[in-house]
Amino acid sequence: MPARDKLHGVEHKYLDAANKPIEQVAGSIVGLVATADDADTTTFPLNENTLVTGEADIAKAGTSGTLRQALLDIFDQQPALVVVTRVNESADVAMQTSSLIGTINNERNSFIGMQCMLSAESDTGFKPRLIIAPEFSQIEAVGVALEALAKKLHAIAIIDGKADGLSAAVQDKSRYDEVIFVDPGIRATGEDGNETTRAASAAVAGHIVRNDVERGYHTSPSNQRMQNILGPSKNIDYISGSKTCMANVLSANDICAVVRKAGGVYFWGNRLANGTLIPHQRIRYIVGDSILAAHEEYVDRNLTSDYVSFIRGRVNALIRRLTLQGIISGGECWIDPALNKASFVDNTAYWDYKLGFYNVAETIVFRQAVTDEYNNTIVDRIAA
Repeated sequence: MPARDKLHGVEHKYLDAANKPIEQVAGSIVGLVATADDADTTTFPLNENTLVTGEADIAKAGTSGTLRQALLDIFDQQPALVVVTRVNESADVAMQTSSLIGTINNERNSFIGMQCMLSAESDTGFKPRLIIAPEFSQIEAVGVALEALAKKLHAIAIIDGKADGLSAAVQDKSRYDEVIFVDPGIRATGEDGNETTRAASAAVAGHIVRNDVERGYHTSPSNQRMQNILGPSKNIDYISGSKTCMANVLSANDICAVVRKAGGVYFWGNRLANGTLIPHQRIRYIVGDSILAAHEEYVDRNLTSDYVSFIRGRVNALIRRLTLQGIISGGECWIDPALNKASFVDNTAYWDYKLGFYNVAETIVFRQAVTDEYNNTIVDRIAA
């Protein structure tokens, strides 16, 4: 009789932790769509995703096109993880626009242009959260496509304005919804030591990454100092307390800008083009994706009461942790019995949750009163 695969004694098995916490996904990954015909084709192949992690990669970005300068602008603010998609460079605007926007071939499951970002996580392990195409996003078709791409990725596109003045900026901004619209560009020193002007989106992306590192993605990047920038590409006056200075007029129209004021050069503007506060939208996306990613392993389990309660408990534990960290002001996850009784038949379960956001001190008001009541004791003090 063959030996049995059986232990006569005590056996110890290690099970997965039932209370494994939900980890927050990375929220500071930049997605860059750029051109560079002389870039190293091994490091930066056309229409493929490449992860840039440092200066060694930047050294292979070539000198033509937009790739090298965009990476330098990002890294001048903060070393970052950048997913790069390099596209063909063309002097013809229509051809360049087509190369940037790209296509999706569902039959071949292939991506061209900025659409490559859809497979960034599969290709590099990182999902872009801030998407830019500096020197090109001011083209309406490119900007609109960039926003559509960002929404698919639960990311935020940073769109450059044309720097054609206030009226044009307001009109261009009105075409967008969940984007950071920046106008005008920046004035900075080039690698040759000469002063130059260029689009702001790369520097703004790097600035937001630095704000994430230093203060957290749940805080506004506005009124935080930027580095290695001389100022805006066109004059923007900033007067503290003035509603009519250009910095405030732009902000009141949900247009972000780079401004020079006492202490240096600052990013100015709290809101997306639709008026939503930047940190609020980022919290929604990052927390939402964290919950999704943490429950991939729980798909296709039996819909038991223990299972439903377990998922609810995990989400509530995350909400409590986010509250203690000061990322949100509170929240709760719960089960809708009527909805789930109907959906269980279709093998579908629902968990509802709500999040509370801290507001931003966008306006601080001091009220001054004048009185003579303190003069009444002058004579008394002299007499004493």
